[in-house]
Amino acid sequence: MRAAMVIAAKDLRQKIGDRSALMVAVLAPLGLAFLFSVMIPSEEGFHTHYAIVDLDGGPIAQGLRAGPLQGLADAGVATITAADSEAAARAQVDAGDVEAAIVIPTGFSEAIQTGQPAQLLVIGGPSALSTEIARTVLTGFGSEVTAVQVGVRAALGATGSAPEPALLGRLAQDALALPPPIVVASDPTADRQASSTTYYGASMAVLFVFFAAQFGVVGLLAERRTGTLARMLASPVGPGAILLGKVLVSLILAVVSMSVMVLATTVLLGASWGDPVAVTGLVLAVSIAATGIATLVVGFARTEEQAGGAIAIVALTLAVLGGSFFPLSQAPEGLASLSLITPHSWFIRGINDLAAGGGIQTVAGSILVLLAVGLVSGALGLARARRVVTP
Repeated sequence: MRAAMVIAAKDLRQKIGDRSALMVAVLAPLGLAFLFSVMIPSEEGFHTHYAIVDLDGGPIAQGLRAGPLQGLADAGVATITAADSEAAARAQVDAGDVEAAIVIPTGFSEAIQTGQPAQLLVIGGPSALSTEIARTVLTGFGSEVTAVQVGVRAALGATGSAPEPALLGRLAQDALALPPPIVVASDPTADRQASSTTYYGASMAVLFVFFAAQFGVVGLLAERRTGTLARMLASPVGPGAILLGKVLVSLILAVVSMSVMVLATTVLLGASWGDPVAVTGLVLAVSIAATGIATLVVGFARTEEQAGGAIAIVALTLAVLGGSFFPLSQAPEGLASLSLITPHSWFIRGINDLAAGGGIQTVAGSILVLLAVGLVSGALGLARARRVVTP
C-alpha cells in the first residue's frame, strides 16, 4: 500500500504542473457550463406583463380579475396593470410595454348571468408564450363558467319549470364565488428539475470527469512506452501496487475535478447543488464510476493515443445518451429509458432530486448504481490492465 501511495504522489506532483490536465479537469467544463446556462433559455425565470381593460365592472368580471388573473400575479408569473381603453391597451402592446392585453367588454357579466354568449378579447404581442398563457387562463375560466351554468340549469330544470333568467344568473354568480371542490396540490419533488445553471454545471462536470479520470490509468501505457515501468517492476514494487497507484491518481483527479466544478459554479454562476452531504456522496460515486470505466477502456488499449481516443468516444457517447447536452425530459421516451445505462443519467437524476429538496436518502439509489458501475467496470479493467504491467 505504501508503494502505491508513493507512486500516486509522484504522478500527482507531475499533474499539478500539467496545464492540459487543468484545462480538461476544470477550465473546459466550467466554461461550457457557463455558455450552456447563458445561451439556452431557462423556464424558471419566466415573467410576463399584461394590461387589463375592464369595460364591464360587473361581478363576473371582478371574479375573473380577482381569481385567475390575480393568481398569475400571486405566483410571480405576471405583472397585471390596468388600462383605460382597448386603444390604450393596443398602444401598450405595440410599444412593447406589455406582452399582451386582455379586454373584458361591456355587458360581459350580464351576458353570463342571463345565460347569453360572452366574449373576451386577447391582444397578443411578440411573445407567443405570453399570449398563449393568457388564452389558456381565459379558456379555463370560460370552461368553469360553462360548467356552472350547465349545473345550475340542470338543477333548476329538475323542478319541471323553466328557470328564470334572474334566478339563473344569481345562482351562477353564487356558485362561481364558492371555492373549487377539488384543489390540485403540487408536490415540489415531482418536477425534479434543477435550474439551468445547476443542470449544465452538473452535466459538464460529469462529462469531463471521464477525461480527468484518464490521466492516472493512461499513465500505465506511457510508463511502458518510456521504459520506466520496466524499471519499477525491477524494484521490489509489485504489479498490484503500480496498478493501485495509477487508479488512485485517476480517482483523486476525478474527485478534485468534480469538487472544483461544484464550488466554482456555486460561487461564480450561482448554481444550487442542494444538500452538501448528498452532493459529496454523488461526487465520490460518479468519480469511482468514471475511474472504473477509464480503467476498463485502458485495459483494451495498446498506446496512450488509442486509450485517449477510446475514452473520448466512450465519454461523449455516454454523455449524449445520459442527457449531458439536453434535459432527458425533452428526449424521446426510448432515449430516456436507454439513458439508464449511463452514469451521467444517474448523476444528473440525483442532482435534480436534490434541487427538489431531497437529501441523502433521496439520492441513495443513484449513489448505489454509480458505485456498482464503478466497482464492476473497475474490477474488469484491473483484470485487463494487469497485462500492461505483467513482465
